[in-house]
Amino acid sequence: MRALRPRGRSTFLSVVAMVVALGGCALASDPPAPEVGGQESAAPTSAPAAATPAADPALHDLLPERIKSAGVIRVASNIPYPPWEMYTTVGGQQPTGIDYDLSQALAAKLGVKASFDQTAFDSMIPALLAGKADIVMAGIFDTPKRRESLSFVDYAKDGYSLLVVKGNPQGMKDVADLSGKTVAVQSSTSEEAALSKLSKRFESEGKPGVTVLAFPGDSEAFLAIKSGKAMARVQATSAAAYAAKTFEDGNAFELVESPSITAEFGGGMEGIGVPKADTELRTALQKALQSLMDDGTYLQILSRYGVENIALTKAEIDQGTD
Repeated sequence: MRALRPRGRSTFLSVVAMVVALGGCALASDPPAPEVGGQESAAPTSAPAAATPAADPALHDLLPERIKSAGVIRVASNIPYPPWEMYTTVGGQQPTGIDYDLSQALAAKLGVKASFDQTAFDSMIPALLAGKADIVMAGIFDTPKRRESLSFVDYAKDGYSLLVVKGNPQGMKDVADLSGKTVAVQSSTSEEAALSKLSKRFESEGKPGVTVLAFPGDSEAFLAIKSGKAMARVQATSAAAYAAKTFEDGNAFELVESPSITAEFGGGMEGIGVPKADTELRTALQKALQSLMDDGTYLQILSRYGVENIALTKAEIDQGTD
């Protein structure tokens, strides 16, 4: 979330059922978090929500006519993927998270509304290209492969880490420690492909490969670690750190960070995906994002979820690498 960001999740209710079966491991909700899944689940920050920015008529004028007429930007996303997008309560329908908050702030700055529409991960880009959505905001990485059909307004820079059970019983420290291990990922993500490539490299060096467990949902991959089916999860640092802080009040998982992990799995720029031909919308979003960066709204949103370290100071186009 992904050199892309992992996603393609099941519905939150199905995740809740699995959580209960495995002993009540819960996700935090909107900071500051209420009780979730029967547990007190503290969010990493209690920072208040950012104030709604005032509309800028000059930025509104940059929007394509179809969006001016509709008065809404349709955002395709895939929930849950904390802290990027999630629901405020278990079984609820109100989104929250970095992407939700930022989409609302961008729309307000542009003088329109933003719908935030739950979409299967594998269907987000096809929906965008088919005209069923205007943009994608789902914590996804801006990569050359994706830029074959999309352009990106980059809004964060993230790396990769391993998520392991609290106490790190396997003693993992870097990529080399994945040899011979079972690793959980989300299916149809770059992490899955990268692990397969890494496994083949290990085997070519005479070492045990990696056993990859791919799940349709992000939370299922977390629960595979919790239940002992997998020893680690490869994930973007922002999401893995949030999970480590919020699952079971921070007592379920811990983060393993190493330059070799980011080097192996990519990391890089995360961006708002826009159809390549939609240059008017891309320019409007870029300038609106820069305005939010300049007035402090952008950093306030990231601070609310404890991920100021992924912040950028300049809104740029298509700066992601493979």
